Amino acid sequence: LFPYTTLFRSKLFAAAAALSVLLAGSAFAADQNADKKVLATVAGETITQADLDQAMSGFDPQQRAAYASPEGQAQLLDNLIDFKVFARSGREQKLQNSPKYKEAMANLEQRLLFTLATEKILDEAGKTPATDQDAQKYYDEHKEIFQVPAAIRASHILIRADKNMPAKDQKAAQEKAADLIRDIKAGKTTFEDAAKNNSADGTRSRGGDLGYFSKGQMVPEFEKAAFALKKGEMTAKPVKTDFGYHVIKATDSRDASIRPFAEVKEDIKADLVRQKQVKAIQDERDALRARYGVKIAAPEAPASDDKKPAK
Repeated sequence: LFPYTTLFRSKLFAAAAALSVLLAGSAFAADQNADKKVLATVAGETITQADLDQAMSGFDPQQRAAYASPEGQAQLLDNLIDFKVFARSGREQKLQNSPKYKEAMANLEQRLLFTLATEKILDEAGKTPATDQDAQKYYDEHKEIFQVPAAIRASHILIRADKNMPAKDQKAAQEKAADLIRDIKAGKTTFEDAAKNNSADGTRSRGGDLGYFSKGQMVPEFEKAAFALKKGEMTAKPVKTDFGYHVIKATDSRDASIRPFAEVKEDIKADLVRQKQVKAIQDERDALRARYGVKIAAPEAPASDDKKPAK
């Protein structure tokens, strides 16, 4: 939303957030309303509908749809049975005593402790919400953040003509666009109908309407021609871009403005809390690095070609 949100993309915060999400998913099993219907038994250990539901909760929407049918549920149950029998076999073989198992468990413990420690800091820092006054102060001091640039609304008709087309086909596309301009000016058709019947992109269904756009959002050739038009004007000749030939009509304009405080207040308050949380994480990180005597041995820079030893 605002420039300082880039702070939240730090590796530390991102890792904490990602692990929190993973752990939160495991809480699904604690649902008191979960279906306890027993679907299978493995060495006396039951697999219930709640277990299937828990497994489903970790899937993306496409996977959930694939396992939602009776056949999919049967396949998922079969997979859970395999999971249980192989895990039990591994325990009987005492694989939990293997170096690989111990290393994996040590890594898992570190990830869990990292998550719990950072979550505690985030929870504490987030307990006090930002006030309307806090948000107003930030808004007043950073008005430039909330500026909405000037924009125009335009429609276009695109006649495709890419650079790989034969020259005669490109010329034909240019002439077709020029003919449409003449027909619209002569009143033989409206711009909207010409777009619906001829334009080669997705805007044709809405009469070529592109909506509002500001400078920097369109390719340079299109932007220059569009912003040179006054409201209601159409380009006098086709405009060439890498997409083809365009007929452009300006339909509206909007001056630069500042988003009103009421519109952004809640966003500012939420981001101020997140900013405080990130600062708390960063402060604690710095304190812990000092406490535990962290020392970083910087990797050696590769030698440049003129400094490499002679062979």
